[in-house]
This record gives sequence, C-alpha cells and structure tokens, in this order.
Amino acid sequence: QQQQQQQQQQQQQQQQPFTMSIETSLQPDILKAAQLTAVYSTLYSLTFVNTLITKKRLLKQAQELGQEFDRYTSPDMHSADRLSANFLEWTPAFLGPLWALAVTNRMTTAATALAWTYLGLRGLYFGLVLTYGVTRSGMNRPLWAATFPAYACLVYLQVHALMLLFVVQ
Repeated sequence: QQQQQQQQQQQQQQQQPFTMSIETSLQPDILKAAQLTAVYSTLYSLTFVNTLITKKRLLKQAQELGQEFDRYTSPDMHSADRLSANFLEWTPAFLGPLWALAVTNRMTTAATALAWTYLGLRGLYFGLVLTYGVTRSGMNRPLWAATFPAYACLVYLQVHALMLLFVVQ
C-alpha cells in the first residue's frame, strides 16, 4: 500500500507543471529585500543609459561643430559619470544592512519604510543631477535635498542592523 501511495504521488508530481514560487509566508523579509534590490539595480542601470545618451548627444554636438570630444573635460559627462559612480559608491552601504536584516528575518516596519524612502531619495537624486549637474568643486547644494536625508536613512539601517544582530538578541 505504501508503494502504491508513492506511485500515485509520483504520477501527480509528473502531471503538475513545474513552477517556481517564493515562499513569502516563511521568509517575507527576503521578498522585501529582493524587491528593494530589484528597484535599486534598475535605478543603477538607468545611470548607464543616461551616460550613453549623454555621450552620444555630446559626440554628435562636437562633430557638428567640428570639434574633438573629450569626455574628461565635459561638464555634462562629468555629471553623468558622477551619477553612476555615486550609485556604485553607496551600494554596499545600502545592500549590506538590508540583506543582513532580511536573511536573519529582522526587517522591521521602520527599516522597510526607510529602505523604500532611501530608494525614493535615490530617484530624486537622479532627477536633481539631470537638472542641475554635478560641479567639480563639490559644492552641489541642489543635490543636498536628496543627499542628506538619504544619509540619514543609511545611518538608521546600519545602526538598526548592528543593534539587532549584535546587541538585541
């Protein structure tokens, strides 16, 4: 009888199509972190699209003027390059605590909300860079509206992760 049950189970499994699903009831924090990571990586990928569009526009402009294009002296290319580099620079500071909290099932409501807020601020930063550019002097006051609140989100996530992982057991 046991052998017959096993054969029935095998037949049922063979008849069911193969599907992959995320078991959200067991690990909802993993899903949250995956969603946040997908949005972050999409924003980061868009910085490369911006760089390509900017470079193509500036190459065409230089060609029409009969000039040579030098990306390293171009203010527009500097802004595009800094946008990509800035996203890259802050990736570990965001994804590190995010995934540390997620894999230990310690993503609180506040941490989740601040992670989404951080992504919103990254989107705002993207728009501000496209609008105002990035100066070489480092005094980019229009960007501060996104930069300093984003720092606050990151500090919270990092302190929160350290507290939950090492202090509060």
